[in-house]
Amino acid sequence: MKVMSQQHTLMVIGVLVVICIILCVATFYHHTNQLKTEVEQTFKSRYELIHQFVALQRDRVQVMNNLFLGRYRVGVEPGAGELNVRDYPDLGVWALEREGIAGSLTGAASLPLSAPVEREIHAALAMDAQITPALDLGQELAWLYYQSRNQFVYIAPPIAPEQFHFTPDIYTSGYWLEGGPEQNPGRRIILKGPYQDLAGKGWIVTFAQPVYIRDKFLGMVALDLNVYTLEKLTRVGAATGETMLISEHQRLIARESGFAPEVTLYPPLTPSLSPWDKGEQGDLWLSRWVVEGELWLVHRLTSTQLWQAAARESLGVWFVVTLVTILAIVSLRLQHSLAEVTRLTRVDPLTQALNRRGFFEAAETGIALAKRKGLSLAILMMDIDHFKKINDSYGHAQGDAVLKQLGAYLLKASRPFDVFCRWGGEEFIILIQLDHAADALNVAERIRAQAQRTRVPKDNSPITLSGGLVILGEEEPLEEAINRADELLYQSKQNGRNCITQG
Repeated sequence: MKVMSQQHTLMVIGVLVVICIILCVATFYHHTNQLKTEVEQTFKSRYELIHQFVALQRDRVQVMNNLFLGRYRVGVEPGAGELNVRDYPDLGVWALEREGIAGSLTGAASLPLSAPVEREIHAALAMDAQITPALDLGQELAWLYYQSRNQFVYIAPPIAPEQFHFTPDIYTSGYWLEGGPEQNPGRRIILKGPYQDLAGKGWIVTFAQPVYIRDKFLGMVALDLNVYTLEKLTRVGAATGETMLISEHQRLIARESGFAPEVTLYPPLTPSLSPWDKGEQGDLWLSRWVVEGELWLVHRLTSTQLWQAAARESLGVWFVVTLVTILAIVSLRLQHSLAEVTRLTRVDPLTQALNRRGFFEAAETGIALAKRKGLSLAILMMDIDHFKKINDSYGHAQGDAVLKQLGAYLLKASRPFDVFCRWGGEEFIILIQLDHAADALNVAERIRAQAQRTRVPKDNSPITLSGGLVILGEEEPLEEAINRADELLYQSKQNGRNCITQG
């Protein structure tokens, strides 16, 4: 019996040891998976913050481009003022001397300036409507500027010609070469960098968009960000491993541990967040593109980091509580940052139309211009017929694709002096300037015909639009005219859709 008792005891001890080992392994495995899940959540938070931040910078570039094109198409307006330039023979440049502008402008074109160059300069100065608030609210910005192929550059904040001025060397930089017609036939906003700033602001990255009038390439609208700003965004929250931003050429742009030039990485990349991928060195990777095909956010977690962190977490729950607290702080900071981005944004990111706030601001200018020129104004409100059916039948992704395509057609159909707005959902408003009020319906039908080229991508099926059209009364508040157009839109729906009702 004693032998059996000892054997039983040893067996129980062995079972307890096995159970203990199993529990330890299970706890370690649990904390390993828990750690990876927590890293994924922090990565998602960082991604949302960085994605919104980068989208804001790209929107700024787009708005600057729109302001430039809008003024360029109008030309030099009466009262715009002379362009007083001062020659700097020692530097081989001239500089614009004018008070009240956001930046400084230097060039090397021959003097006196030709009429086309003067027109382009006035168009560049029109970007101040975006540059000034961007500089006031965006301390992360290094520079905002327009670089012309006509040998001048307008840059903000202002800088003395002795410190920085136009030089032919700026045409050899990567963003100019990659953003031009040969390398960028799609005319997309490009990302270039990091590289050392010529004006001494350290390592920067550039978002640049080519400027075209029809098929004529004029120059580049650009925005420079300090790499340090992007590094700070990759440090938001706490996560084992390291979050990095890399370019389409696998070049490092920013990382938590600090930027290092000429570093290339080759992680497994995915367009959307997917389960952990294993790299060639055995490291675990998360990835997701911030800008389609151009900029990725990635996170690397080595096996050593994972095991050490899991072992530490297995010692107690206090680390988990701390991490949850940090994630809560990150979530609050993210909400605040997203709210600030939303407050600053005037353009609907899906359709590139103005949102309501942007519409009312732009409409004030449009109404004042129409009154000064004795023009009539019409309000056209349209929405997509049976849009809910599109979403229900094809899915919301297809619905978004339809809205994006429709926005592009409406932007194309609208003239530079019209004000185009996504009013909400599938509803759009256009404030139309007219030489004669009698032309309103013809113009509206032309716009609707252009917009109805939109197709559902999945099966190429067409869409139809219904609309309400009113002429803005001489002293009528804009909101009342919009309400009248909305009522007429409802009548179009009641009358069988696919038509415009004019009141």
